[in-house]
Amino acid sequence: MAREAVATAPAARHALDAISFATERVDWIAERLGALPPPIQFRPGVYIPLRGVIHRLKQAEGGRAVRIDRTSAPTPLILVPGPREAFSDKVRAFLRAAARIDFAERVAIHSETLKVQARSIAIKDMRSRWGSCSSEGRLNFTWRLVCAPPFALDYVAAHEVAHLKEMNHSTRFWKQVERCYPDWREARTWLHERGSALHAIGD
Repeated sequence: MAREAVATAPAARHALDAISFATERVDWIAERLGALPPPIQFRPGVYIPLRGVIHRLKQAEGGRAVRIDRTSAPTPLILVPGPREAFSDKVRAFLRAAARIDFAERVAIHSETLKVQARSIAIKDMRSRWGSCSSEGRLNFTWRLVCAPPFALDYVAAHEVAHLKEMNHSTRFWKQVERCYPDWREARTWLHERGSALHAIGD
């Protein structure tokens, strides 16, 4: 999550207006930035959620692949092998791979429900949205949703698959979402209330 304020203008000639606008609201901006959750960096000993369950990151003494040790009580471990300088990148790659698996599964199920077909699925490091659907049928999702409880990821998958039938947010669109995921309102509310914590992961 970006921890800085960015003033934008529709054209270069309005840049001074944008700067003035931001300057007049500096106290409000500072308050909003101060309310952001603290960043969670991928280091040994740090706790992160995976599919809604808290895990602890640990440097592995051997092995080649990142793996999960669920025998460790009370908190499962994510064991990360290799040199310490590669630790963060390996955790991020592991989470991206897990997100790809989960999204591929849910997109396939929702696509079958709506009788549509995505052209491609990409897992990205998006900051401003949970997912997107292009006019060509390409679906993009943020990897951080694999940290959330599965229902949140499932809702976002249903949302983007529904765009394959309705490229809008009309009543018809939400009916398609509901066909895929009837409890979409609860999931959307969860993301609205707690999503900022997801954006802080791996910041």
